[in-house]
Order: sequence, then C-alpha cells, then structure tokens
Amino acid sequence: MKKNILLIEDDFAIIDIYRIVLTSNGFNLETINWGEEALKKIKEMKRGEKAKPDLVLLDLILPDMNGIEILKEIKGQEEIKDLPVFILTNYNNKEIEEEAKKLGVDSFILKTDLTPSDLIKIIKKRFS
Repeated sequence: MKKNILLIEDDFAIIDIYRIVLTSNGFNLETINWGEEALKKIKEMKRGEKAKPDLVLLDLILPDMNGIEILKEIKGQEEIKDLPVFILTNYNNKEIEEEAKKLGVDSFILKTDLTPSDLIKIIKKRFS
C-alpha cells in the first residue's frame, strides 16, 4: 500500500522536484504552502476529519510562520503526536535543531546535504 506524505513547503521548485521523485517512488504526496493552512490541516486531523499522513516533511521557513510552531502543534496534540515529522530545511541553526529534537522531530535534514534520491533512501528506511 502506498504511503502518504504531507510536504509543508513554500518553494515551488522544491515542491516540483520532490513531487516527481516521491510519486515516481510510489508515494502519495500532498503539499501545503502556508503555515496557517498546515495548522488548519492539523486541527482537522486531530478531530478525525482528515486522515493522518504516514510522514510529514516540514520546512522551517514558511511565508507566514516558522515551522517550529507547526512542529509544536503536531507534537502537542495527543491524537497526532506520534505522527513522524522530518524537518527538511536549508536553515542551518544548531539551536533550532536542538529545539526540534526536544520537541520530538524524527529527523532534521538539511536540503543542501542530500540529493532527492538520498531523501528517498531516508524515507524508505523510515518505513522499513
């Protein structure tokens, strides 16, 4: 059965690349471009109105908020706190990385450190 991935990312070029790579590797992909939209989706998942994805790929720098706020919302909700979240960012900041780890992020990945193929390997390893 195909795994469902939610990508919270505002860079359309990155979205296009990940859409091609993820779907060609058998994943279903949903994208959200704004933090407020992500928070709305989280509330719908919490209430059981929307299905939880199998994995969230979360950018830190969004047009309307920091991804840490979204991570806090996910990990602070009893109904969805077990949802795996990978932060996928170009923002290299050790303090933010430590905060994300304390909040329970599953992986903190710098986009510049890997190719899309490397990301697929990491995701597949998570599901194996």
